[in-house]
Amino acid sequence: MKKILLFNILLAVALSVNAQSMKDLFLKMPQSVCPLLTEYNRLEIVDNQKNGKSMMTRNQVLSVSEMKELKDDYARLVLSKSSEKVFKILKKTDGTPVVIVISTVFIDKTPDSSVEFFDTEWKPLDSAEMLANAVSKDFRYITIDEATDELRIMTGHPLTLKMNGSDELPKEKASTVVMKWNGSKFE
Repeated sequence: MKKILLFNILLAVALSVNAQSMKDLFLKMPQSVCPLLTEYNRLEIVDNQKNGKSMMTRNQVLSVSEMKELKDDYARLVLSKSSEKVFKILKKTDGTPVVIVISTVFIDKTPDSSVEFFDTEWKPLDSAEMLANAVSKDFRYITIDEATDELRIMTGHPLTLKMNGSDELPKEKASTVVMKWNGSKFE
């Protein structure tokens, strides 16, 4: 009887470790993933949500950061007027959670995004193993659809940067690659 009870307790602990919400992961996120927010800032955001207030905090550089969305498996954080991060929990085929973090900075109005992957202890995972195709190093805008787990990578769009002192925009066309999460990587 003691063995069955011990087994059930261990099983419950194992299941609760894997069933972390984005809120839990956000609170234990190391500052290296999001240098503008301290542990106190993250606690303030979550506490504000719990109390029905705007999920805002004054960050390390004394500007306002705001969590626009905080759901069980998705979060969108506007760090400043020129940067944001999107977090999404993906499930591998074996049920192991993977956290994708899309960081976007805006130079004038031109976005430039990068993508990273982490386990639930915030240890970095190899992005090359998670993406079937390499992500262009050109200016790009990366988004993820929270419902379908589709990763959309747009590159080569007209830049709003002034080129050689001119207001004229380049005439290149945008190209978009859409990848779907298959339980082990984006294809």
